[in-house]
Amino acid sequence: MSDLIRFKGWGRAAALGLLLGALSACDGLLEVDVPHILTDAALEGPATAETQVNSMIAQVECGTSVFAYIALGHEDVHASVAGIGGNNAIYRSTPDTGGGCDTSSANGNWFDQFMSARAGGSRDPALFPLALQAEGDSRGVYDRIQNDPDWAASLGGTEGEKLSAIAALYVAIALTHFGEFYCEIGIDGSEPMGPDAVLTMAVQWVDRALGHMPTDFAMPFSISSSARDMAVALRARIKWAQGDLAGANTDAATITEGWTAWITRESGEQRRNKVYHAAQSVSFAGMVGQIDWWDSAVRKANPATGDLWPTTIPFTGYIFLGISPEGETVDAAGYPMRWAKTLRDASDDPISLGNSATPDPRVTHAIKSVQGPGRFEVLTKYATEGDDIPLVSWKEMVLIEAEYDMSMGDLSAAIAHVNLVRAGTDATLISAGYGGQLSQAHVRKVIIEERRRALFAEGARYWSTKIQNTDLLWFPRAEGQTTFQAYTLGGGVRLEFVGDEYDNNQHWVDRGGDDLKGTLCAADEAPIIL
Repeated sequence: MSDLIRFKGWGRAAALGLLLGALSACDGLLEVDVPHILTDAALEGPATAETQVNSMIAQVECGTSVFAYIALGHEDVHASVAGIGGNNAIYRSTPDTGGGCDTSSANGNWFDQFMSARAGGSRDPALFPLALQAEGDSRGVYDRIQNDPDWAASLGGTEGEKLSAIAALYVAIALTHFGEFYCEIGIDGSEPMGPDAVLTMAVQWVDRALGHMPTDFAMPFSISSSARDMAVALRARIKWAQGDLAGANTDAATITEGWTAWITRESGEQRRNKVYHAAQSVSFAGMVGQIDWWDSAVRKANPATGDLWPTTIPFTGYIFLGISPEGETVDAAGYPMRWAKTLRDASDDPISLGNSATPDPRVTHAIKSVQGPGRFEVLTKYATEGDDIPLVSWKEMVLIEAEYDMSMGDLSAAIAHVNLVRAGTDATLISAGYGGQLSQAHVRKVIIEERRRALFAEGARYWSTKIQNTDLLWFPRAEGQTTFQAYTLGGGVRLEFVGDEYDNNQHWVDRGGDDLKGTLCAADEAPIIL
């Protein structure tokens, strides 16, 4: 097992060694053959280039898999009932760090994996133009291929370009993660940067990846049939997160129906699906219904609107979701359509609501014994640990197109895109006549609910949706506790960066240190500092 390089604050992490993308065989739960962390000395020479790029892929796989599980708490899907892994479902404000990945079933580390992938790709300050006063040498695999004549000569034009494209793309994926879900972000000792600045850098890295693709190619490990589509779809997501719907729509419209890029690898590699393992296999958590159990005495106003949240929270609850005969999934107030009550009868059969709704086949669950007090609903999105988790898919692209149509007032086109996502899933389509009666405000709610269901448990896509729609979608803002184990809800919307950065990075200290936390995102997106 390789020696673990312990970093002194993530702002300067990459200057001390190269974190790479796979787990040590000593990490326990999920094993692969590539070491987790290797020193620079072990990676000299262009013969290691492919290994280094593959390691970036493995780090993103591991980090995204864990983050997809953590996101289920922030997306109101479940809460811990086992008294284990409780911090993974409380709307936390801080990321988990620790270097290792999935060292136990309850492990929730993801931050190091994303930052490792970024650092493994590039640490060249010249390639992070918004990372002011960056430190560290340029010894990522992308930097070496581009800057070292020996590497360029050894790898040859085609191979070097392909590896450069993949490395640049995975740097973009890591930056997209930080830009979507954090308030302040640092790159190699930089000044603190806000979400939009980091997402702008992510677009630059996508464009850089595309610049190394004179011809398209399939990604390794069956991740995607098209590296170009993977890059363009990621860019559509980034532009959507920046509020550039027109730009996002332009990119999204190029992605063909049925296409998906995966975070998980094929070809014999050990793959990770933390959602299956923690939520279904070992079963620490139970799904929650519509949220009406919180303490009304501490209920606060929605920071984006100033209005008090209602007792029952709209757009919550994943149990027995339904679709009306007209294809509706949400009522005028934003409450999801259901076909049965949250609780089953004594025989574990669903208790019908007696309405005309039919089950939505996309958010599946079953009742089973959970580690802890009794039987609960458990999501059954994935059947095995080997099932793939999407990184970005055509469904997300079509819903970006629907949102753009809605924003332009073309409600018929928006509904047609929603129906395209439902086609082939046994989910009832929205009838043409009924769709024509919907208002722009309601179609917005239809699209939000469609994202909630169609992209269920697919890597925090609904969490990101909530960040973009804080006037409609709820975060608890440190109000109340979970129902079973009474974990205090943290209230995080976006996340803080790693705590050492606020204390040890002089640029951050000069900006207020701990007082800087949450200040580089909108007030209604800031984490609660407990």
